[in-house]
Amino acid sequence: MNSTVKVVARRAAVTFGVVGSLGLGAGAIDAAAQWTASAAPPQAPPVSAESLAAQLASEQARGTDLEARLQAAIAQTNQLQAALDAANSRIAADDGTAKALRAQVTASQQRLVALNQQAAAAGVALQVDAARQAALARQAALARPAATPRPPAATGDSTAAPSAATANAPAAPAPTVHATTGPSGTPAPAGGGDD
Repeated sequence: MNSTVKVVARRAAVTFGVVGSLGLGAGAIDAAAQWTASAAPPQAPPVSAESLAAQLASEQARGTDLEARLQAAIAQTNQLQAALDAANSRIAADDGTAKALRAQVTASQQRLVALNQQAAAAGVALQVDAARQAALARQAALARPAATPRPPAATGDSTAAPSAATANAPAAPAPTVHATTGPSGTPAPAGGGDD
């Protein structure tokens, strides 16, 4: 009998423990559900069809605007690419022109050097020719006989022949003329050459 009481008491204790465990589990689950519900974001209000249609129209307009901007950006990019291609072709043409000009300058410099050499040779030839002509002129002057002076012819004009008195008379000294004085030391007139 004693063993029967022990078995019944044991069974009652196990049953009580199981029921208590189940109660604690249910309480824990309820507490967790309440805590999750309080931490969850509030529910969104219901959306009407009109607001959805308005939002859809707004997004479509925005997409159309973005597409137009994209097309404008593509057109601008194409223009920039065309300008870049034109600039590259102009640079290539300018490079070719510069090379041609450099070749022309080099050829002109070579022609200038050749002309300078020709001018120097012509100058030397002119100097040699001038020296030769001067030598020929000196030889011709030395080979020409000296001309003898002829006396003046006598004429019957009495005025042309000087008299013996005047021929033997000493010549009078010429008067000296100074800038500030006249002949023979006399003062020069007021309207003299001194300015």
